[in-house]
Amino acid sequence: MEQPQDIIKTGRLNLKRGKRFGKYKLSKRLGEGGYCEVWKARDTIEGISVALKIPRVELDGKRDNQTIMREVRLVSRLRHRHIVPVKNAEIIDGHAVLITELSSGTLEDCSRPMSVKRIISIITKILDGLECAHRHRIVHCDVTPGNIFLFPGGRAAIGDFGIGLHLKGRARTIDEYGTPGYVAPEQAYGRPTYRSDCFAVGIILYEFITGVLPRWPYKWPFRGYNRLRDKTNAEFVKFIKKSISVDPAARFADAKQMLAALIQATPQKVAKSLKADKNKLQKQLWKQVRRHAFLSRYGKVLSDLHLCKDCGEPISESMLICPWCRSERNQFSEITRFSHFCPRCKKGMSPEWHYCPWCYGSGFEPQPADKKYIIKYHSNCKHCHGKISRFMRYCPWCNRKIKKPWRVYQFPELCSKCGWSVDSNFWNSCPWCQQRLI
Repeated sequence: MEQPQDIIKTGRLNLKRGKRFGKYKLSKRLGEGGYCEVWKARDTIEGISVALKIPRVELDGKRDNQTIMREVRLVSRLRHRHIVPVKNAEIIDGHAVLITELSSGTLEDCSRPMSVKRIISIITKILDGLECAHRHRIVHCDVTPGNIFLFPGGRAAIGDFGIGLHLKGRARTIDEYGTPGYVAPEQAYGRPTYRSDCFAVGIILYEFITGVLPRWPYKWPFRGYNRLRDKTNAEFVKFIKKSISVDPAARFADAKQMLAALIQATPQKVAKSLKADKNKLQKQLWKQVRRHAFLSRYGKVLSDLHLCKDCGEPISESMLICPWCRSERNQFSEITRFSHFCPRCKKGMSPEWHYCPWCYGSGFEPQPADKKYIIKYHSNCKHCHGKISRFMRYCPWCNRKIKKPWRVYQFPELCSKCGWSVDSNFWNSCPWCQQRLI
């Protein structure tokens, strides 16, 4: 039986969990914004989870497609890591649908107060994204914790430009005023500017450092001021005061100016910690990119790939050591895809083999092979003419050492010691003879 919150009857469209909506299968209703519903859905073609934004039904029973389309046109101009991108936009059954990347949550879901280091890290990224929007003359108009989306790996991005404005010359008035509590005074009167977005960012910073959301008439100092002062420093307090000034002219002109001031005002201890975290993250991202490139090139060449227990990089059962970190501690008896393993070297074996092809161990009584384990053979033993696979060290049928080096054209180099194929662009050592490559 469906849960009540998962079924929303909306005029001509009945949205519920499990319903097919174009190529998307609805999984869960995530929430409702000012003008739309947000659903988690499964893209049945790409096989990934996404977020769908579908206009809410108005009093007349119709859906407002124009607001969605306006957001699509605004965000499509922006390409930035810290702006939630439009993955796709479609008209499905007469309803405009905006498809975006699925986040792991929003800042609204986080507890208040949070550590100064974490909130400054998030806000720095959001200001970076807003700087891109302001550079393209777009004012967000609704910067709130609920519109700051958090992703794995420490990434944060600003989204939901539904009531944003593209400024041409003088600012235009708007009908929607943003989310109460984060709206700058001038925006409440229908005159938003870049400074209005800066005001909202300052309010969010104050709220998540002190645990207190400032209220109108925004008379300084606000409740929670003592915590702000104790947790930061005088320069940062001055930065916050300027950010949320009632007078727009006293605030930062745009996100670029505010970001530069935030970097300057961040306490030195926090700044050092953030820099260390950034360097660590960049190293992790670089490793992910390198690993993806390696698997794309050699994933089909090196069979039976696993991850090294020490460095986490891909290794094959045919290797003597991990070519990335030289670890010799990897054992494959519990993770091999084969139904049997050699008790001497703990590497996988086909039950039909007479001997282990990886180490010079004693023989085995052959058994019928399980048909679901398909083994690709690439050559024949010159002694018994039995089939052998790439990078085998011994023939699994006659136990003779394979003396001819394995040279595979996909690899760009040959090891100077053993003559087998290697790639020093990825590996530090030869996995076949342990010779150092660099």
